Amino acid sequence: MSTITPSQICLTRTEQDDFRRLAQPLEDYDPVAEADEFVLTAYLQSAKLPVRVRRAAARFRRQGGSAGGFLIRGLPVDPLPPTPDHADYAVGVGLPAARVFAVAAALFGEQYGFRAELAGRIVQDILPVAGFEDTQQSISSRAPLELHCETVFTDHRADVIGLLCLRPDPERMAGTVLTSTSMFLPLLDEKTIATLYQPRFSTTVDGSFLRGGGIDHAITIGPIRVLDGGATRPRLRCDFAETRGLDDEAQAALDALYKAACATLVEVRLDAGDMLLIDNHDAFHGRTPFTSHHGGHNRWLLRTFITRDLSRSSADRPGDGRIVDTDYAASSNVLMVS
Repeated sequence: MSTITPSQICLTRTEQDDFRRLAQPLEDYDPVAEADEFVLTAYLQSAKLPVRVRRAAARFRRQGGSAGGFLIRGLPVDPLPPTPDHADYAVGVGLPAARVFAVAAALFGEQYGFRAELAGRIVQDILPVAGFEDTQQSISSRAPLELHCETVFTDHRADVIGLLCLRPDPERMAGTVLTSTSMFLPLLDEKTIATLYQPRFSTTVDGSFLRGGGIDHAITIGPIRVLDGGATRPRLRCDFAETRGLDDEAQAALDALYKAACATLVEVRLDAGDMLLIDNHDAFHGRTPFTSHHGGHNRWLLRTFITRDLSRSSADRPGDGRIVDTDYAASSNVLMVS
């Protein structure tokens, strides 16, 4: 593991009280039925946060952070019920912690959702679910969650992923792992990097999106580039559980990228009140294995997708709402349906 740590800020007691107070007006809006008013209110309230907090967030938004992440420690998340048994129950979106989460998220952009992912809620529960322990999904536990950028199969993927820890796993085994382009690209030769910039790769639609969309077959998207943009700040598009090279040379470049990413990982063990912001164009993230429990003590995070430009997805957001509703099987860049 790398000795680099994500950029972070630890909240004072006064700043924690500020978040509690500023999140209170969000109680007037249902974050599911009135998502627009909920997010707008969060945005207005975030402008009243202490300058120290807003400055640190603005620096990450403009320049990124070490290891591709930014950590806010000490957000108020109490009171909490027992951890639910299933993410579909949508417990977290109605908690006071979700309102604090929204005020913090507004510092980085606009919250939005995907219809096929947990019914499009802008705040989702991330917790272990029985029967999914060994899958490559956020509800797994026993299997390590492979390094990935989020939702690489869609052009509407988030700019920033927000994760708020409500309850760590009892043994404190689960670690979120990160690595950024500035850490792993220097380990690659010029030919490999040039290959990663070419449209010689494919990726599959995540299983959770297929399940949420009632689709019972695999959908492969491509061709895509794993890297694009300028050399000084390239944009990353890859999920090692889903992305493949379309030829031997492309796959070899992808394998070299994976080796470099694994060699530069940073591990963050989130505690209650820790909010991790991940630059989804600059960093890979994943999760180490942990033990799932019964009785309401399981690890529990809230997740939100954040965009800096909601208009990019306007064609796939019915009624100009906050929920992207894409028919992935009918997408123009589908390579294969199987």
